[in-house]
Amino acid sequence: MPTQPLRVTGKMTRPGTRLRFGQKAMVPIREFNPLHKTYEEGVLGIAVQRIRQTSGSKIRGNFDADDRALLKGSTAYYAEIVITNESGNAMSLSTPRMEARRSGGEITNVSLLGGELPACPEVPAPATFDHKGARWVTCKLSLSTRSDPLREIHYMAPPYGTNAKHPDDPAPSFNDHDELGPIIWH
Repeated sequence: MPTQPLRVTGKMTRPGTRLRFGQKAMVPIREFNPLHKTYEEGVLGIAVQRIRQTSGSKIRGNFDADDRALLKGSTAYYAEIVITNESGNAMSLSTPRMEARRSGGEITNVSLLGGELPACPEVPAPATFDHKGARWVTCKLSLSTRSDPLREIHYMAPPYGTNAKHPDDPAPSFNDHDELGPIIWH
């Protein structure tokens, strides 16, 4: 069980940093692995590529007629995320907590639960993400109305954002050391 909160040290990216699309952030990571009941820690490099857009009607999924109509009138925004293992620790991680937002950090006005965009596969960490320099490419998909385009991607994991704990995670709360400010790509 962790005894100390995650800290931003050395060459890690400071909370509240604004980066251009394509620039790499260096972030500490601690994630509870419920299968092994252990914590995986290390340092990741995260580079978010520029946001692309397409018609919301291209999102596939089991949607009813009302949802299909909403998708048809919306725009899908997606960005490729390149993650590198900078610390060399073997890690089996979930996709990092990131949110697409409107300029200035405003949240989207449309929620998307489920669905897939063929141009934007959300890929779990590969089994080979176990050594320094290992690379993982995934994607972030969001939806918004055409009049409120999404222009930024916010990294929201601790210590930059809030801790989204797994129900089996017995770790103490380090909330006083979280929410120091997201890393924002624009």
